[in-house]
Amino acid sequence: MSLVAISYNQVFGINNNINNNLFFIDEGMVMFSSGKHLVAYNVDHKVQRFFPICDEGEIDYIAQSLDKSLMVIIESNPGKILLHLFDILNLRKTLTYEIITDSNDKMEIIYASFTEEKYLLFIQTGKPNWTLFLYSFKQSKILSTADTCPEEDGIVKEVIPNYYSNRKTKKVSVVGGHYINVYEYGVSLTKMYTCRKLSQREVYCCHDWITSDSIAAGTSNGRILIYFRNILIQIINYYEDFKDCVPINYNEEDLKKKSIFDEDSKNSYSIQSLNKTKSYVSMANINMSNNNISEIKDDDYNEDDEIIQNKDINLLGTDNKNRIDIISANTTGFYVSGNNGILSNIQYILDKNKNTSSICQLIQSFILPSKTTRIKSIALSRYKEFMFVLTNYNQILKVNVELGSSDSNKFIPVTPAYHVGPVISIDICSRKPIIASCGVDKCVKIWNYFTGNCELDKTFQEGIYSVALHPSGLFMLIGFSDKLRLMSILIDDIRELKEFYIKNCNECKFCFGGHIFAAVNGTKIKLYSTWTYKCIGNLKGHNGKITSLYWTQNDNTLVSAGADGAVYVWDIRTMKRVSEYVCKKNSYNSAICNSDGSVVWVSGNDHIFQEIMGSQVTRELDYKVTFQKVLISYSGRMIFGGTNNGDIIPLRYPLISDTSEFYRYTAHSDSISSLGLTYDAQLLISAGRDGCIFIYNIIDRDENGPRIQSKIEFSNEVLVTRSDLEEQNINISELTRKIEELKLEHEYQMRLKDMNFNDTLKEIVERYTKEIDELKVSSVILKGEKEKVEILQSDKWAKFKQNNHNELQELDTKFTKQLIKQYDKYSKLKNKYQELQENCEIEIANTKNNEKDELLKLTQTLEKKIAKKSEEILKLKAKLKNNEIECNEFRKITEEDIDSEILLLNKKYQIELKNAIDKGFKLKGENGIMKKKFINLNKDIEDSKNEIVNLNNSINKLKSEIDYNENKLYLLKKEMIDRNYFIHDIDKKVFTIKRRNQQLEKEKYVLNYNITKLRQQIEPREAKMEQMKKCISEKNNLLCIVSEDRKRLENIIERMKNALNNKKEQYNKKHRQNHDLHIYFSRMLSDLNNAILYMQDQTVFKKAVQNLYKTYCKSEKYEDYYNTVTPEVINENKTQISVLNNKITDIKKEGAKTQKTINDEYKPLLDTNIAILGDIEKLRESNGLSNKFVIKRNTILQKNKRDEERKKQKGTIKAIATFKSELKQEYTDENNIMALEIKPINSINNNQQLIKTS
Repeated sequence: MSLVAISYNQVFGINNNINNNLFFIDEGMVMFSSGKHLVAYNVDHKVQRFFPICDEGEIDYIAQSLDKSLMVIIESNPGKILLHLFDILNLRKTLTYEIITDSNDKMEIIYASFTEEKYLLFIQTGKPNWTLFLYSFKQSKILSTADTCPEEDGIVKEVIPNYYSNRKTKKVSVVGGHYINVYEYGVSLTKMYTCRKLSQREVYCCHDWITSDSIAAGTSNGRILIYFRNILIQIINYYEDFKDCVPINYNEEDLKKKSIFDEDSKNSYSIQSLNKTKSYVSMANINMSNNNISEIKDDDYNEDDEIIQNKDINLLGTDNKNRIDIISANTTGFYVSGNNGILSNIQYILDKNKNTSSICQLIQSFILPSKTTRIKSIALSRYKEFMFVLTNYNQILKVNVELGSSDSNKFIPVTPAYHVGPVISIDICSRKPIIASCGVDKCVKIWNYFTGNCELDKTFQEGIYSVALHPSGLFMLIGFSDKLRLMSILIDDIRELKEFYIKNCNECKFCFGGHIFAAVNGTKIKLYSTWTYKCIGNLKGHNGKITSLYWTQNDNTLVSAGADGAVYVWDIRTMKRVSEYVCKKNSYNSAICNSDGSVVWVSGNDHIFQEIMGSQVTRELDYKVTFQKVLISYSGRMIFGGTNNGDIIPLRYPLISDTSEFYRYTAHSDSISSLGLTYDAQLLISAGRDGCIFIYNIIDRDENGPRIQSKIEFSNEVLVTRSDLEEQNINISELTRKIEELKLEHEYQMRLKDMNFNDTLKEIVERYTKEIDELKVSSVILKGEKEKVEILQSDKWAKFKQNNHNELQELDTKFTKQLIKQYDKYSKLKNKYQELQENCEIEIANTKNNEKDELLKLTQTLEKKIAKKSEEILKLKAKLKNNEIECNEFRKITEEDIDSEILLLNKKYQIELKNAIDKGFKLKGENGIMKKKFINLNKDIEDSKNEIVNLNNSINKLKSEIDYNENKLYLLKKEMIDRNYFIHDIDKKVFTIKRRNQQLEKEKYVLNYNITKLRQQIEPREAKMEQMKKCISEKNNLLCIVSEDRKRLENIIERMKNALNNKKEQYNKKHRQNHDLHIYFSRMLSDLNNAILYMQDQTVFKKAVQNLYKTYCKSEKYEDYYNTVTPEVINENKTQISVLNNKITDIKKEGAKTQKTINDEYKPLLDTNIAILGDIEKLRESNGLSNKFVIKRNTILQKNKRDEERKKQKGTIKAIATFKSELKQEYTDENNIMALEIKPINSINNNQQLIKTS
């Protein structure tokens, strides 16, 4: 028979007993603990991976290394602590370390954290000692311990190492109720200093290191205290100081480059500018250079509160809503969160140059979903871009925290809000893929086990004891503390339909058809109709709490079990008991039955799984586990049990024996409270006291038995009330009306925008066409000027090149002559060196021949000596053999003597032992007979006993001496063998050393002879070398002189180049000024030409002239042109302006006179022309002129207009040409460059003349 297996599908819930329960693994993946597992959750794909960790206990704490590559999971068991290492990069559990403790009880783990090195771990334990362990993974042992709670009835909250500290001093901080202690760790844990104690009414809640010497600590009153070493330097009231602040969102580059303290730098942030932006700035003055730190007084500290004891205070600070929940350090400062629904990023800045001040300012703020949400733990991504947060509602949120990012500052939910606290009951719907769950947090949630989302969530004021889903998924039962309520499940709400007066209903269940539901009322079971709400019947019989209800699939039978040890099977049609079994010793947790109710299976608190048939126990199976809940599949082939340890055990039905094989799957860290199964038997759901809901895939390998349809089509119907529909329809109609209105407004505005756009387009096109024409003219002028400048520059450059070329040729000739001289000297020396080398080679050949003859003589003499030595060696070997024979004989004699002595001693002591044993037996017999008669002789008997003990001790001593002597013998034999080997090795070494000495003597003789010869050869060579050195030193002196001359010349060239560059810069400046002035002239000329066109219309011409005056005389744009002009030029300009104003007044008078004359002369002509035109039109009507004549007339008129326009343009072109010729004449004068700056003013007179000519 094949076994039943299950696999993990997904989980709804996070362990609530661990505060630090969220960790970043990789991009888009986080890790948390659920039950006895680590769960890796992919945020993008919403996929969960399970890693089982614990087998016996539960996960007590999780810590992550600084580089986010390693995790340690701490499991505390009675008498030991287990450390499970988890490799994050490979996602697998690697090693498990065991720490054996003194106490047999389970130790509470308060906090754990890695040091900067991955192989050291701090573990803080709880009551009663509050000891801090420093554990080394390399050495697999505890390096040092320290008691960290100095207060009576105090606590320890956090232990955080300083990751900013140097290698010499490594620090770790410990936070308790009213204290912060800093320890130095290494070989041992030594206390360095203690920060200031808080008032008894205020408590530390959290802290973190923000620099190598600074700690930021949050209190229960909403204050942030910043300590420099052990001195308080800043106090920030978080809710008051940052109430109306606007965060300064800087870019990360700006924060790195810019400093608040650099007052001289132009781009620095000043404190005044920060205050203008409404960002809170807190200043603290520190004189760290002189070690004189100005300490701040704590105004909230009250000495009278010291009378209050720690027993009367909540040291965790959870009773104060204004507490600071978390402080987490980052690269710029630290993150803070409290009860205002906001996570703040506060920048903490120290003056690194002077170390005299520090500043805190708000640079970012992130909004949580509601003001009641609080942050339990924070997980930052590897590159500090994203932040994941675990809230007090067991929900994971995500936000982009990168500085300068365009994303919103609101948290995005990654997972739904899970249950906080134990899950009491769950139920599964057969027509929809939903699960209903309720918990101690007074919350009812409806989960979709396909999508993994929470579809509905509602919290109530009353306590909830049970929940049941209708098979349709449209209704549900909720058992409250005061009533049982039938609720309808709407789209976005759960609403009450009917109340039933049943208090503390801990079990309720719909039948498979959904038309009846059963509810527990004390010791009774009440049956109600789902549609009429009437009570169908009361089932009485239990004397205690009813713990389980189970319906059969035909809805005819109901099985109930209770804590009173009774199990009843009820027939619903007759409302009577079919069978019963009562065992008052046991209290039953769960009961199930087969499809017809004939066989009942019950689990209780006695570790026995019982089979009951017809009110009798037919089988008892002991699995050595307490089943809290039991469930049978609808096919009747599988049974699932949930234990008090949180494990799931699937069993194959029928059950054969308790010794048969089965798998145990670890899931929950606490006992299982409820089990559920989907209708297609594909998924198993379990809920536990740890607040998690696990979903498993069922793997049934048995092909026998009935099959259920694998794919079920679920219903999509949803309940909606009529009032909600009406409201929705009204809202839709209002919105459609608003949309239509907005459409009309939008169309009207679009038309207006089109009109405005067309008008602006026309204006822009006209303006840019004019500018293009003007730029064309200016480009022609500039090209001519550019050609002139290029010619001048080319001439200057050619002259400069020739001068440099001549200078270089002169230097080349000088240095070539000097090089030739040096080369001649070098060639002479080279020839001498070659002659010397040839002589040396001849001498070396002669010495080699002499050496060969001497070597032959030496070999002959040495061979004779070797023969003599070999004879001596043979004699010594013979002596050695004789010595060995003598040594062996002596060894045999000693061994025989030792053996004889050992045998004699053994015989002696054996005889003594037998005598002593006989005496002992005799004394025991006499004592047994004489006890009644001679009570006074007890002392003598005790003395004899002591003698026997002494004899036994002496026997033991003798035995030990015998053993000792035997060991000595063995060692002596071993030494003899070793010495023989040693003597043999020494002989070998002596022989080799003698050979080496002989060879060395030969080499020594040869070397001495060679040394004498070489000395004779080297002495004359050394004399020659000294002469050569003198020559080389003289040449080096000459080279130094030459190099000094060369450097001097290079310096002169550099000076010349610098002078040339300065001249070039001056020239470029002047050239730019001229270029800007020409552009200015061309613009003014084009504006003047445009103004001249309106000469006949006085009003338009006046406006044009006024605009010219504003733009070119009073505009701020051209202040830079006038700032460069000298005061003499400005005075001339003023005089010319006054003259021009006078001329303008004269022109106006002349214009008025001419207009009068024109009016007087041309008025009669105009009247006559009008009369003539009227006559012509009358004639046309009468005569009927052809269209061709009219077209010809129009073409003639258009030609006349074009001719007039061309004449005007020719006049303007001539004026521009005259202006160009004047500019060219002025530009040719190189000495009078300043004349170009005066020219704009003089050009006004020329323009005035142009106006007159036109």
